[in-house]
Amino acid sequence: MTTAAEFSAECREDGCEAEFSILDDLKAAESWMYAHMKRTGHNSFWQTCGHPVIVSAPPGSVLADHVVEHGRADEPERCRR
Repeated sequence: MTTAAEFSAECREDGCEAEFSILDDLKAAESWMYAHMKRTGHNSFWQTCGHPVIVSAPPGSVLADHVVEHGRADEPERCRR
């Protein structure tokens, strides 16, 4: 899993399918929207920002025990020793 945030922009004008996505560079995504607006006159965009998240159950919970057992079942036998 990468730790980089992803910034995306999508033109929302009817019939335009232009989109842009980049890792760790919000300014580049904003620059792309501005350049697209200058080139096409389109000024409606959908901008998203996402980043990886790992969620696990609190230690000692019933779910944590289940997750540990499930993980062991997926490991090859040689890795369980």
